[in-house]
Amino acid sequence: MPQETPLIADPKFWISVSSAAIACWSAFNSWGSRRLAARALAIGESQEQRRHPHLGIYLSNGYRRYLPKRQLFGFLVSVSNPTDINNSVALAELQVTYVLDGNIKAVCRIPHRPEIAEGAEAKGATVFSLPARIDAHQTVAGWFLFAVDHELIGGRTIDSHKIILEDSHGVSAQTEPIVVRDWTNEEPKN
Repeated sequence: MPQETPLIADPKFWISVSSAAIACWSAFNSWGSRRLAARALAIGESQEQRRHPHLGIYLSNGYRRYLPKRQLFGFLVSVSNPTDINNSVALAELQVTYVLDGNIKAVCRIPHRPEIAEGAEAKGATVFSLPARIDAHQTVAGWFLFAVDHELIGGRTIDSHKIILEDSHGVSAQTEPIVVRDWTNEEPKN
């Protein structure tokens, strides 16, 4: 009768136990590597997101001035670049919405006109000259000035205003509808 060896002394048992221990260690190591890789991916994606250009617009002050043939709009804004790349404001427009007959809304865009700074109230900051460079993680402040001829809107009342900025990458940013204060009496006092 063959002699039976105890289970602990059997080499097949130890090979199986060693294989199971190595497999458990490999599974734990793989799980840890997966967590580390997921964390590295999240960091990489957030860094890549900071490289996508976009601008932030913060309105400080705004006014509308009525003149005989046009309305002047002035907006003191801060434009920030929260990204990791340098950028610039390439285009600034004022989008105005006004109501036509029959309760139909019309929209037009008016470009920024720094040359009208003479007749505008632009105190406390400079008037933006486009393109305006904004380095990474920086903010610039200044006035955007717009002129709307009465003929353009046909004497209608302007319903809402938005500032739309386009950066050098072609990405647009816009404000929420803006409330402005009106200046109606423009006659100088003697």
